[in-house]
Amino acid sequence: MRVKLVAALLLATPLIFPIASFADEEMEIVPPAKMETGVQTQEREPIDFSKIEITTLTPADKFVNATTPLVIALAMGSVALVAYTLQQGARERDGE
Repeated sequence: MRVKLVAALLLATPLIFPIASFADEEMEIVPPAKMETGVQTQEREPIDFSKIEITTLTPADKFVNATTPLVIALAMGSVALVAYTLQQGARERDGE
Protein backbone atom coordinates (compact mmCIF):
# COMPACT_ATOMS: atom_id res chain seq x y z
CA MET A 1 0.00 0.00 0.00
CA ARG A 2 2.82 2.41 0.89
CA VAL A 3 4.60 1.67 -2.35
CA LYS A 4 1.50 2.60 -4.35
CA LEU A 5 1.08 5.82 -2.37
CA VAL A 6 4.69 6.85 -2.91
CA ALA A 7 4.49 5.97 -6.60
CA ALA A 8 1.29 8.01 -6.98
CA LEU A 9 2.89 11.01 -5.25
CA LEU A 10 5.98 10.80 -7.44
CA LEU A 11 3.86 10.60 -10.58
CA ALA A 12 1.63 13.48 -9.43
CA THR A 13 4.54 15.80 -8.63
CA PRO A 14 4.90 17.17 -12.20
CA LEU A 15 1.19 17.96 -12.18
CA ILE A 16 1.28 19.80 -8.84
CA PHE A 17 4.06 22.29 -9.69
CA PRO A 18 2.37 23.92 -12.72
CA ILE A 19 -0.75 24.45 -10.61
CA ALA A 20 1.35 26.03 -7.85
CA SER A 21 2.90 28.47 -10.33
CA PHE A 22 -0.50 30.10 -10.90
CA ALA A 23 -0.95 30.82 -7.19
CA ASP A 24 1.01 34.08 -7.42
CA GLU A 25 -1.05 36.24 -9.76
CA GLU A 26 0.98 39.42 -9.26
CA MET A 27 3.50 40.02 -11.98
CA GLU A 28 6.34 42.44 -11.62
CA ILE A 29 6.55 44.78 -14.56
CA VAL A 30 10.07 45.86 -15.33
CA PRO A 31 10.22 49.37 -16.78
CA PRO A 32 12.24 49.91 -19.94
CA ALA A 33 15.79 51.07 -19.50
CA LYS A 34 16.28 54.81 -19.61
CA MET A 35 18.94 56.12 -21.94
CA GLU A 36 20.75 59.39 -21.80
CA THR A 37 19.33 61.97 -24.12
CA GLY A 38 22.67 63.25 -25.35
CA VAL A 39 24.90 61.19 -27.58
CA GLN A 40 28.44 61.14 -26.37
CA THR A 41 31.09 61.34 -29.00
CA GLN A 42 34.47 60.40 -27.74
CA GLU A 43 37.59 59.15 -29.34
CA ARG A 44 37.94 55.43 -29.13
CA GLU A 45 41.16 53.49 -29.32
CA PRO A 46 41.53 51.32 -32.40
CA ILE A 47 41.20 47.59 -31.94
CA ASP A 48 44.53 45.80 -31.63
CA PHE A 49 43.99 42.63 -33.66
CA SER A 50 47.25 41.09 -32.44
CA LYS A 51 45.70 40.68 -28.96
CA ILE A 52 42.66 38.78 -30.23
CA GLU A 53 42.91 35.03 -29.73
CA ILE A 54 40.67 32.79 -31.81
CA THR A 55 40.33 29.32 -30.35
CA THR A 56 37.86 26.47 -30.12
CA LEU A 57 38.64 25.87 -26.45
CA THR A 58 35.88 26.56 -23.99
CA PRO A 59 36.61 27.88 -20.49
CA ALA A 60 36.05 24.35 -19.19
CA ASP A 61 38.68 23.02 -21.60
CA LYS A 62 41.16 25.65 -20.41
CA PHE A 63 40.44 24.71 -16.78
CA VAL A 64 41.02 21.01 -17.47
CA ASN A 65 44.26 21.77 -19.31
CA ALA A 66 45.48 23.87 -16.39
CA THR A 67 44.57 21.40 -13.62
CA THR A 68 45.53 18.10 -15.28
CA PRO A 69 49.20 18.20 -14.18
CA LEU A 70 48.12 18.89 -10.60
CA VAL A 71 45.67 15.99 -10.60
CA ILE A 72 48.30 13.63 -12.03
CA ALA A 73 50.87 14.73 -9.42
CA LEU A 74 48.36 14.20 -6.59
CA ALA A 75 47.43 10.76 -7.93
CA MET A 76 51.10 9.73 -8.19
CA GLY A 77 51.72 10.98 -4.66
CA SER A 78 48.77 8.99 -3.37
CA VAL A 79 49.98 5.82 -5.07
CA ALA A 80 53.49 6.36 -3.66
CA LEU A 81 52.05 6.86 -0.17
CA VAL A 82 50.03 3.64 -0.42
CA ALA A 83 53.08 1.72 -1.65
CA TYR A 84 55.19 3.13 1.19
CA THR A 85 52.54 2.25 3.77
CA LEU A 86 52.25 -1.31 2.45
CA GLN A 87 56.03 -1.68 2.47
CA GLN A 88 56.29 -0.43 6.08
CA GLY A 89 53.50 -2.78 7.13
CA ALA A 90 55.32 -5.72 5.53
CA ARG A 91 58.56 -4.78 7.33
CA GLU A 92 56.78 -4.62 10.69
CA ARG A 93 55.21 -8.03 10.15
CA ASP A 94 58.58 -9.53 9.22
CA GLY A 95 60.04 -8.17 12.44
CA GLU A 96 62.50 -5.68 11.08
